[in-house]
Amino acid sequence: MACRRVGSAVITQRRILYWLAAMVVVLVVGTIIGFIWADTSDAAGAIAVVTNIIGGLGIVFLLIALGVVTWRQREAA
Repeated sequence: MACRRVGSAVITQRRILYWLAAMVVVLVVGTIIGFIWADTSDAAGAIAVVTNIIGGLGIVFLLIALGVVTWRQREAA
């Protein structure tokens, strides 16, 4: 069974792993901002909360996508 392309968009494991690494960086930066500046500034606290939510949700979504892509590749082989 060949891998089907939908339009010109192809999601590869490598691309997902790059985005997963970027989400981990966002989560780490948000945590650092939270630890250092959140007690002195409401804006920094808000930035920390938003980056932690985005990072956490992004990681969960990308892990699911990685599982689906890996499963489809195994099915195609």
